[in-house]
Amino acid sequence: MRVPRLTSSALAFVVGALLFSGFVSSQESVFQKRLDRFLAGDYDPLTTPVEFFESTEKLAGGNTPDPERASVSERTIPAGALAAARAYAKEKQSLALIVVRGDKVEFEYYGQGAGRDTRFNPQSMSKTVLALAVGTAIRDGFIQSVDDRIDKYLPRLSGDPRGAITIKNLLQMSAGLAQISTSFEVNADNPAIQQHFASDFIEPIFHLELVDEPGTRWDYNNNESNLLGHLLTVATGKRYAAWLSEKLWQPLGLRDADLYLDRPGGSVMMSCCIFSRPMDFLRIGMMMRDKGMIGGKQVVPASWIEAMTTPAESWRGYGYQTWLGDRNVAPEYPENAWANTSWASESYVAKDTIIMNGFGFQRTWIIPSRDLVIMRAGRVWPQEWDESVIPNLLVRAIDSVGGGP
Repeated sequence: MRVPRLTSSALAFVVGALLFSGFVSSQESVFQKRLDRFLAGDYDPLTTPVEFFESTEKLAGGNTPDPERASVSERTIPAGALAAARAYAKEKQSLALIVVRGDKVEFEYYGQGAGRDTRFNPQSMSKTVLALAVGTAIRDGFIQSVDDRIDKYLPRLSGDPRGAITIKNLLQMSAGLAQISTSFEVNADNPAIQQHFASDFIEPIFHLELVDEPGTRWDYNNNESNLLGHLLTVATGKRYAAWLSEKLWQPLGLRDADLYLDRPGGSVMMSCCIFSRPMDFLRIGMMMRDKGMIGGKQVVPASWIEAMTTPAESWRGYGYQTWLGDRNVAPEYPENAWANTSWASESYVAKDTIIMNGFGFQRTWIIPSRDLVIMRAGRVWPQEWDESVIPNLLVRAIDSVGGGP
């Protein structure tokens, strides 16, 4: 009996199928291993330790000295207000609270055995970093305009209705893409869990349907950020870690950090998870406060910082991957609220408050009118967190001694 010979194209198909089968099997193995470890640790997105994330990519920093501490005589914020802010941070089991006025640190507190070099997961504060990175790509000519359709950079979407989404739509969380899941259940059938623990962060994004006309409705969606980050890597031809290092981390002099990686040589999660120090996010906030400049150096164009902090057409509480002003102000804490509910007992005193906002109440408040930046980090769930307490304490104290606008 003669065995039929395979043509070269048929052979390629068979080899490809076998390789794909192996890749799928590998994906399933990675997913199950990560999920099992997560369940065994009884973690949630806030309480997962940085050490859990075994597959990471280095983000090289510039490692310049941290901002100086103000001497007692140099402090401009009344000591009583700083003590009250510390007490609130400690009560809410904060990992860190750092306050800078001008160029000097006026207050620094660490809890839970942490110190200045302790790393944490800033969660979605990383989205603001993504927007900063996009601004540098526009400045350097790799992206022409925020009004560009995304199919200009992602040919895969040519002829697809999603190709008409603009970069600005993605920046403003108004692209109209479906959520990958609306469930917070941690199980193997949840598509969001599948994406977060599997070995391909990008492919699931391309299977999300368009559910709203782009630009018409604001909807906070992690995968609109991930798609924006993927577009950035395609447009620049550089890995995300390399671009962040060259354009932000080294010019700002931040310490080395790490990014969560789906697989060696694969993609990093760009909507979250820049494992870094609280001090480094404070310094990013200082650069934003000073319109893209730090240490006399223009790191990000001032015009881009202005664009990032301009309210979106779809919702005035959001700019480019950055929160603006008040959210959910009410006299009493909402009934039946879930742990991550954003609530404030009163409005921000400073109406120009800009916020880098991460899951589990990672916060950097940027208040240009008071020359103030406040960074709070946590890895334990606080009870009834009030967004307004710390910034209002400090702003009122500054105003009380004539330091307001």
